Amino acid sequence: MRLILSVFVLLTSLATTSIVSQELTNKTSKESFIEWNFGVAYLPEGNSLGDISIFPGTSVLWGTTSINENGFIFEYSAGFALPSIITGKLGIGQKFGNTKVIFGIRPFPSNLYLSSSFTNGDKGYWIVSVEYNPLDSNLGTSFESQALFTLGYRWYITKRN
Repeated sequence: MRLILSVFVLLTSLATTSIVSQELTNKTSKESFIEWNFGVAYLPEGNSLGDISIFPGTSVLWGTTSINENGFIFEYSAGFALPSIITGKLGIGQKFGNTKVIFGIRPFPSNLYLSSSFTNGDKGYWIVSVEYNPLDSNLGTSFESQALFTLGYRWYITKRN
């Protein structure tokens, strides 16, 4: 839990610095999105589902991505998920051409994540993420998952340059 709190504090301070620096320049872009994900969670031995070690899930999130003139990304989202009911993400990253690579934290279920976008389109783009829970999966904050793999699509709601 101490590790997740430390990462959260680090990401929050970096995000605050990013937002302040973005407000000082006119060369930023901001996009709001709706994201639908589906994926699988890896549940270690001893979970409450018995012999099941892979479990499916899905989520719908609303969020915002801000990118400064150097390609630095600050992103946040929140929404609904199954089976966890609610979820959210907070991350920082870098834009490489049309690809966005983001490292962040998901407070619930608690995971660190790495995501990447690919195949941009007029209405949105595909994303993939790999997530890992460095804590004991039986603590309850991770919904018993040790890792997640997701694939999703983001639709632009607004896109401002």
